[in-house]
Amino acid sequence: MLSSCLPLLAPASAAAAAAATRLSSLVSSFGLTSSTGSMQLSSSSAVDLLILGAGWTATFLIPHLESEHRDISYATTTRDGRDGSIQWSFNPDLEGPEQFAPLPRAKTVLVVFPIRGPGGSARLVQGYEEAIGARARWIQLGSTGIFDGGPTLAALRVQAASGSDSEKQAASSSPTPPELEWTTRHSPYDKTNARAIAEDELLSQHQETVVLNLSGLWGGSRDPINWLARVAPTEAALEQKGSLHLIHGLDVARAIIAVHLAKHLPTSGSVSPLSEEEKQEDRAATTTNTGGQRWILTDMHLVDWWDLASAHPDAPTTSSSPTEPTPDRALWVRNLMRKHDVRALPRSAAELGRAIDAREFWDAFGLGPVKARWEKGRA
Repeated sequence: MLSSCLPLLAPASAAAAAAATRLSSLVSSFGLTSSTGSMQLSSSSAVDLLILGAGWTATFLIPHLESEHRDISYATTTRDGRDGSIQWSFNPDLEGPEQFAPLPRAKTVLVVFPIRGPGGSARLVQGYEEAIGARARWIQLGSTGIFDGGPTLAALRVQAASGSDSEKQAASSSPTPPELEWTTRHSPYDKTNARAIAEDELLSQHQETVVLNLSGLWGGSRDPINWLARVAPTEAALEQKGSLHLIHGLDVARAIIAVHLAKHLPTSGSVSPLSEEEKQEDRAATTTNTGGQRWILTDMHLVDWWDLASAHPDAPTTSSSPTEPTPDRALWVRNLMRKHDVRALPRSAAELGRAIDAREFWDAFGLGPVKARWEKGRA
């Protein structure tokens, strides 16, 4: 998909059918075909932003571009070429620039799909930049799961919570709350995680690289209420749940544009002083790494899973199981509050034991989330 900001495209008021026809002609005229026989990219085939892997994120990013940043031209890719996008997929094992021939030159490349393990990120950056004959700015979307284990660790916790009665009793017998741990972009993360390995490799390419580690994505088809049945199917599983951090698709889009538009990429934000340990880690990273920056992105709010479950005790009814009984999560929460002497919800960050501090990104780029705080019906 090429944005309407490029030459020869129909104005926004043209009929949809005519626009689609002109878009198809434009793609052909720009030489954006699936052929990889030539590495010569036409100088007219250039955009400001290239979106590799247009999926859920693009449903917020493209409307935001069209409504607020019509001066930013863009192109999108998908595996099947749907919605006027460029049909293209990345082969992380393929060396050289040939596979990038169908793509336009871009000032900024947004990588939406995950890359795992070593080699792929280097081949992507080096191959594309060789193909266009210039350096680009890179944005890789990642997950905060590398800091806390993400879905994999969560699944293990649920499994542990569903273990034997003696195991459950041992796990919950201590009245001492967990020590509060604030996670920031400077916090240790799992460097053996396949996605983290690829992200580190991308950041090592040059200074015009950024990784945005996103917390729970919501908006549109994604509703946190629908996650309860998966992450807390039983009272024992819910007992293990602490904090939930979210970021709306629109704010992800705004963050991406902020990185793209930045004249110079910031290396820090003006937040409260780092701890001595974080200062040492930061100094070591600055000394040894001449690459890009990793940022954590949340809406700067903290959601308590117990609070969410008690406010929405019944799972949404689906057409496939309209009469299937739903768990009384409100009762579960009352039982847990009594068991752990929790007097009111939501629990504090100290009671939850773990929380994410994402202020640094918003401070560094001079903006704030507009969908700050999830509420049902605001998607």
